[in-house]
Amino acid sequence: MRIGRQPLHDGDHRRQRLKGVLLTMLGAFCFALAPVWVRSIEAYSSTSIVFYRALIGCIPLMLVIMRSPVLRTGAAPASLSWKNRFVLCGIGLSMCSTAAFYYFAILKTTVAKAVLLHYTAPLYVALFSPLLLKEHNSWQTWLAVSLGFAGTALIVEPGDMFNSDPEEILGIVSAMLSGICLAGVFLFGRFLAGDVPSLVRTMYGSLVVVLLLAPWGLSIPAGFFLKNLPFLIILGTISLVVPYSLFFAAQNHISAQSVSTTALFEPVCGVGIGFLLYGEQLSLLGGLGAVAVLSSIYLSSRRKC
Repeated sequence: MRIGRQPLHDGDHRRQRLKGVLLTMLGAFCFALAPVWVRSIEAYSSTSIVFYRALIGCIPLMLVIMRSPVLRTGAAPASLSWKNRFVLCGIGLSMCSTAAFYYFAILKTTVAKAVLLHYTAPLYVALFSPLLLKEHNSWQTWLAVSLGFAGTALIVEPGDMFNSDPEEILGIVSAMLSGICLAGVFLFGRFLAGDVPSLVRTMYGSLVVVLLLAPWGLSIPAGFFLKNLPFLIILGTISLVVPYSLFFAAQNHISAQSVSTTALFEPVCGVGIGFLLYGEQLSLLGGLGAVAVLSSIYLSSRRKC
């Protein structure tokens, strides 16, 4: 049963939008750390990384849900309609393909190019949310998407993107596919907002990933599991449980389009992480891009749910 919502005054609307935007920005920061952990893992394929990330992420989610009577009831299969079960499978498929394509792209091309193409997701959400979710896209929505995408492009400076060898092109194509799949996560997640708690959405999505990838994910070189385990634990918690739960919780307060656009905060975080950890300098164009992305987030926060 859909949870009823009381009519909100303008001040309440603003607080709800602000809460949704802040939750999404925090989730984007957690996602921005993923390339650091992925590149620290040795001898694993992208499929194995995604499998163990999901498997490890399921453990704290199950513990939290089992300890809460409300969440436990919401997670019971009997309490879910056939439509909600179908959409939860869609979330899992989208999470699985998003991570697999994105991590493969990180391993085959630069992080900058992978991030840029990964975050074409708001464009696909803007195209499909009116059809699938009946969310109206105003001029403000399209302006926010355009600013966010242009800002991301300026940050990564992709002028020589296609001046690449075959391995690099594979990474670029994979990053583009990850953007399409990420749009699916936002769309499916928003569809269940109010019906299924955010932690339950994340848990079922992760379980679907584990089931899908088990035949391939378990095949890893001997002697590397314990060495990679700390990074896998971080990926399963900080880069899966926390950000997806925050994104899905944010969708209770703002639209799928607003969440996907606000998630463009991740490339901005990536610039800061690159500077702090690797001494990478931000160019003038990159600085302008960061300003454009932050402006798109502000516009998204002003958009009514």
